[in-house]
Amino acid sequence: MHQVSSLLESDDRLAISNSHTGSSKVDLWVLLDYTRMVWVRKYQIELPVIQIRRFEEGDCWCSHIVSQKGDVLVDGLDWQFHYDLKGNDVAAGPSCRWAHHQQQPPPPTRSRRFARSSASAATRSRCRRACSLSSTLSSSHPPTTFLANSLLLSSPFSLPSAALSLYALLFLGSSPFLRPNAFTYPPLFRAAPPPVALALATHSVKFLGADAASSDRVLGAALLGVFARCGRIVSCRKVFDRIVNPDLPAWNALMSSYARLRDASSSAASTAAEADAILELFGRMLALSVRPNEITLVAVVGACGELGALGHGVWAHTYAVRRRLAVNRIVATALVEMYAGCGRVDLAEQVFDAASDMDTRCYNAMLHGLAVHGHGRDALDLFDRMRGVGVPVDGVTLLSVMCACAHAGLVDEGMEYFHIMETEFRIEPRIEHYGCVVDMLSRAGRLDDAEKLVREMAIAPNAAIYRSLIRACGIHGKLDLGERMVAELRRLEPDDSGNHVLIANFYARMDRWEDAKKARKEMKSMGIDKNAGSSLVDIDGVLHEFLVGDKTHPASKEIYAMVEEIETRLNEFGHRSSTMSVLFDVEEEDKAVTLSYHSERLAIAFALIASTPGAPIRIIKNLRVCTDCHESAKLVSQVYDREIVMRDRTRFHHFRGGECSCGDFW
Repeated sequence: MHQVSSLLESDDRLAISNSHTGSSKVDLWVLLDYTRMVWVRKYQIELPVIQIRRFEEGDCWCSHIVSQKGDVLVDGLDWQFHYDLKGNDVAAGPSCRWAHHQQQPPPPTRSRRFARSSASAATRSRCRRACSLSSTLSSSHPPTTFLANSLLLSSPFSLPSAALSLYALLFLGSSPFLRPNAFTYPPLFRAAPPPVALALATHSVKFLGADAASSDRVLGAALLGVFARCGRIVSCRKVFDRIVNPDLPAWNALMSSYARLRDASSSAASTAAEADAILELFGRMLALSVRPNEITLVAVVGACGELGALGHGVWAHTYAVRRRLAVNRIVATALVEMYAGCGRVDLAEQVFDAASDMDTRCYNAMLHGLAVHGHGRDALDLFDRMRGVGVPVDGVTLLSVMCACAHAGLVDEGMEYFHIMETEFRIEPRIEHYGCVVDMLSRAGRLDDAEKLVREMAIAPNAAIYRSLIRACGIHGKLDLGERMVAELRRLEPDDSGNHVLIANFYARMDRWEDAKKARKEMKSMGIDKNAGSSLVDIDGVLHEFLVGDKTHPASKEIYAMVEEIETRLNEFGHRSSTMSVLFDVEEEDKAVTLSYHSERLAIAFALIASTPGAPIRIIKNLRVCTDCHESAKLVSQVYDREIVMRDRTRFHHFRGGECSCGDFW
């Protein structure tokens, strides 16, 4: 469920709607002006369908909320109708007529129950304070924006509706002397909830002009904070680029905005782009001699973990230690995630063990790191330790524990935790937990149990669950079950390129080559492009990226020569390419050549040329590694006596001495 905010404007009057998609709920913040009578109200309405519209009639501006049946729920034209107060109304005016109106009986044309409650009394009290502030303002001849801002900043109102109502009273009236300036909006941003703050920020940029943030650092920082908090990276970047000599809070706000966008993205290319942007900003920041703090460090090491930039991450950690930055549990959690994401789970454990006062999130980070590296027993020991010290367990904790069991083949232990989720931990399984259990059973070859769980799930299965079953059916030769899962996957996500590749590979494993080719042809006919495979390798702190058949690298001639050498040496050890990963209508020999130029092969070849002999090779791949490249990496680790740590889309592979930590199931 996410929120959709919109701003309805008419001159200086505005209404801000906040709809919660998926829950049939609408919040509407309305600033109404009837000549000199101004108030704000938050409406929260539960309806299946909401339509918002606005219109003007004379000096009155209002917003209507109309239900599916056309019933008018809010009628702003007749301002004298009676509100059913719920403690979130504030009225203000020169004579406070609305407070006087509360004491009158409802008009006969409106039969609405008036809540004579503490909420009403509180509203009248706030109204009297509004009148007092209004009286202070009107005693100034002429009233000034400075005084109005001072009243706004020092007002006793704590409710967002109160702050907005006072803003409307001071600045949306008819006085030509009172116009908002750069000092008006920051207090409002702090008082308002995110959707309202976002709408006000957008309104302020239009009202004050796009260059206002560049001339006032406080306003610029406030706008950055609002746009960053709401994930509006484009607006955030525009504001930042207009600030002259941005200070540390401005840099942190922009980097944190990219970090939020990275965490929310499901695209590998998008998350890498955001991580790149953070590191680029960090470099610019240091070049301008702006000293980072703990907030900066969290954003930077998070980007390093996403990219697998171990060298950058170690440098940032070392910088923090030398500058005596506080490594609190938030920073420690970020460092644990970074080291685990860069393939150094041993360093992640060192940071974790050295930290104090660890909370659930930090334990979850360490558990996840152990899980994706295949350290199942260590993860279970850490979970027991977590429970022993009384750290609360949540759904993410149990998901990490079950994933650790799945990757390590600890099926019985994983199933036990799944069965006691609700009884012992009072946690209801979500789709991610079901998916993990299906994956765990599928890895172990218990496909009948996996299918039974899918049929009996309390939640409708998603595409990830069907993908796990299809992949396992290909490995274990279950054609009938696999085809049923293929039909379900096509029904759920017919346009996903990865699904078409998975289906084609499934049929290839079953020696159903015509069906495999048909799946690829369907993909082409629908205009679906396969996600391009890419691999990153870190050499002395510099990230080098390779695509399939990439010849753009300055050392491409040497790289391709090394690829040929590797293939020759692997063939001497009996390696033959598994060409089922290549489904083009070409000869087997040509398929083998195509496999040799996969992005991870090029990255390994370059690392053998450019890295220190004997040093581990660390590769980050955006897609799942194919069968042939997996076998090739195993042999390279044996023939060249090099450890290869490869992170693909689902887990880490540690290749040592011709073996892989995944046990050849991934």
